[in-house]
Amino acid sequence: MGTEGASKNPWIAGILSGILPGLGQFYNRQRLKGVGFLLGTLVVDGVLGVTGGMIKFFQSGAPPENTGQFLFGSLIVLALVIWSITDAARTAKRSQM
Repeated sequence: MGTEGASKNPWIAGILSGILPGLGQFYNRQRLKGVGFLLGTLVVDGVLGVTGGMIKFFQSGAPPENTGQFLFGSLIVLALVIWSITDAARTAKRSQM
């Protein structure tokens, strides 16, 4: 199943993935899955300019040039984060059984 050793705390796994997608998977010793979540989030963010749009907004107060692309990218990144959190917490919970 990918979890080795002692059981993991689902709360810790979920919080870690909320901080950085993939971090909870690393905590659960699922390194490849962790790399997948991390790289997936970084690629979507980089291609659709989510972080850059937020930085520009907070610096100038002006909305990003392409608001639709920014919102679409934000939703995809949010979905990846939620997926990473739930996956990490569920995997940790299974390790307790």
